[in-house]
Amino acid sequence: MDFRHNLRALHTFETVSRHLSVAAAADELGVTQSAVSHQLRLLGEIVGERLIQKSGRGIALTDAGRDLARRLQPAFAEIDRSLAVAIGGTRDRVRLAICSSFAQAWLVPRLHSFYAAHPDIDLQINMYAQDPELTDATGDAFVTTLPKDRGYHAQLLWPENLVAVVSSTVAARNKSFDYITTELQPGKIGSDWQTYARHSGRADLLPLTCRWLFASHYVIALDMVRQNLGAALVPDFLAQPDIETGRMVLLDEALLPIHEDYHLCIKESRRTEPALDALLRWFKQELGTSERRATDNRLKLVQP
Repeated sequence: MDFRHNLRALHTFETVSRHLSVAAAADELGVTQSAVSHQLRLLGEIVGERLIQKSGRGIALTDAGRDLARRLQPAFAEIDRSLAVAIGGTRDRVRLAICSSFAQAWLVPRLHSFYAAHPDIDLQINMYAQDPELTDATGDAFVTTLPKDRGYHAQLLWPENLVAVVSSTVAARNKSFDYITTELQPGKIGSDWQTYARHSGRADLLPLTCRWLFASHYVIALDMVRQNLGAALVPDFLAQPDIETGRMVLLDEALLPIHEDYHLCIKESRRTEPALDALLRWFKQELGTSERRATDNRLKLVQP
């Protein structure tokens, strides 16, 4: 296959593979949908494989199509980056897809050190509610709890462990308090606290009768603790800033692993790119500092 003679067909397929939509690809390329379909048929004939198939009302890539897309997407992304450098200077852009809780509680407070160390890198932070598909169309690097995609390097960032926290104001009252649970399903209410009590060996931690307060997300539970509404189980990295300032204290030093660990995922074929390598090294450096702080903070306990 002569790449130069079939560049248009390859570019068309790469665009379709990112959007999984002929119409969207046509809009990006500035051509008609029939022109896109023609290039797809041409490429299929050239490679001798079916690359795209119908899926419900849309389209999907075949196994051969997914394999080709994995190779083409970083290649065309590199072409785009090379053009940007040639035309607009030498700045690198890195798109980091990251969940909201990790971004707000861990990443953002540390961004000043990244910007100071790498003034030539434009870090574009894209928050998501659910783990995204790992693809160049979505981002260049991903913080995710599902590091399963083939062809990606997954660097463990932070094991997700729950800690029991209460505000210093509530702890100072030396009285019983309400318990905030993120287990909202009937029959499971408060099971997170029951699991923590067993794991920590602190049967005394949870009263036989208590008032439950409810929160669907850890970030909400943490805000409720800040408002002196009760005690909550939240990821340690979420609580760390408040513990450091003395705004919250730990009820026990035990960490409850929930096996949804955070990983930084970067495509193997792109790991040597300077901007992505710099991002990975910066994460490792900052995580070492975070772990030391978390260890120190586990000494700040209050007995209920």
